[in-house]
Amino acid sequence: MNFIQCASRYVMRKKTRCTLLILLLTTVFTLILTVVSIAAHANTTIEQMENNFNREFVINAYNAPGALTLDRIAEISDRDDIAAYRSISNAVPVEFSSDNGTPLSVKTDGDSCFVSPGFEHAGTLVSNVTSDSDALFSEGTLTILSGRHITESDKGKILIHKELADKNDLHLGDTIQMHFSQVITRDMESMGYDTSHMDTHMIQGEIIGIFGSRDNEQNTGLHLSHQLYENYCYIDLETYSSVFNPKSQRFFCQAAFSVASSSDLAVVTNEIKNLEWPAGQPAGIASDLDSFAGMIGSLASLSNLLKIILMVIIVVCITLLYFLLSHGVKQRKREIGIMMSFGLSKSHILMQHIAEVLIAAVIAMVIALPISGGIVHGTGEHIVSAAVDQNDGSELLATEETHERPRKTQIENKGASISPDAAEIMLLFGFLLIPVSVMTAEFSVLRKEPKENLKSIS
Repeated sequence: MNFIQCASRYVMRKKTRCTLLILLLTTVFTLILTVVSIAAHANTTIEQMENNFNREFVINAYNAPGALTLDRIAEISDRDDIAAYRSISNAVPVEFSSDNGTPLSVKTDGDSCFVSPGFEHAGTLVSNVTSDSDALFSEGTLTILSGRHITESDKGKILIHKELADKNDLHLGDTIQMHFSQVITRDMESMGYDTSHMDTHMIQGEIIGIFGSRDNEQNTGLHLSHQLYENYCYIDLETYSSVFNPKSQRFFCQAAFSVASSSDLAVVTNEIKNLEWPAGQPAGIASDLDSFAGMIGSLASLSNLLKIILMVIIVVCITLLYFLLSHGVKQRKREIGIMMSFGLSKSHILMQHIAEVLIAAVIAMVIALPISGGIVHGTGEHIVSAAVDQNDGSELLATEETHERPRKTQIENKGASISPDAAEIMLLFGFLLIPVSVMTAEFSVLRKEPKENLKSIS
């Protein structure tokens, strides 16, 4: 009878002892598979974040009107490490009145409409190089119904919503007035705007276009009245810039730049920060990496912690396994002595004992795989969900205080599974460390003569 058959018979005969060994090994393998797979999934999520974000940074120059001029935007976009750019439309609250100073009626009704004190006749003043380059027009949310768009050469020209026009009997060619009350300027200052150079006196604009808005069924929840599309007013960039900084060229308060795939996002943003700015240093340059930094750091810390836990698990489990095997060997001294007396070689006896433990290990692996798979799947989904939730919380990176809608970075959640590395470590532990542990535990017994083992029992 070969050692494999002997091992199989022993496993069938000593059910209690083998069950205890299988339970120990199942626990060990489940811990190894779970810890390594979760760590691998955390690393995969980090890689997905770093590879899939938009590689975009946004310059915020609310505090320095005139810093982010068209020339400066062109200078930055011409760099070899910049792949593309987009100017984020300027958008600030403003009060409307007719050409004779009578306040205009704006949309303030509706259950989801909230009117801030001092904003009863206010809307949102928007500007871009041309009005058709604004995201809401380019994506089709807003559409010109009559008249034309604002061009780059226009000055003192505006577009208004059809509802604002109908409410106040306004038509193409009419003039409306806009001004910034103390309530509005204080509100702008609280958002980080520098109003020290701002001309808060009345500005006028000739209506050259009337637009309508597409109904947005997803646009639910509470909204400030002046941020409703019906209260939007588009003005040329020349007039807008002269209001905030009469000495400046045309400028934007925000612009977004995409970094080339071959360039380091952090290095590029740092170089942009160190440029000399014509009207003061912008308040900040925020990148997609900033949005993910907290989650990447948390996942990296989790991965490192799990690596430490894995080492502790392996050391503890090897120690427990050694003592369990050593205890089993002491109880089998008489059996070993008799087997050696019958002429069985030490190598045969050792191979039989190794085979016994390996049979238990294979059974434990079969049990541990589905158990660990379920744990890893649930925990992995939780990790990715947490990452997505954090991303959702930082989506206003490029759009805070504007109507521009963010381009959300997607993190695909397919659920975690047992990683190949975890399976390899389990197999390494099962088919290398376990035999080594058996040989170490039995060394003191097998090196003795049969009579010595039999004598120690008596």
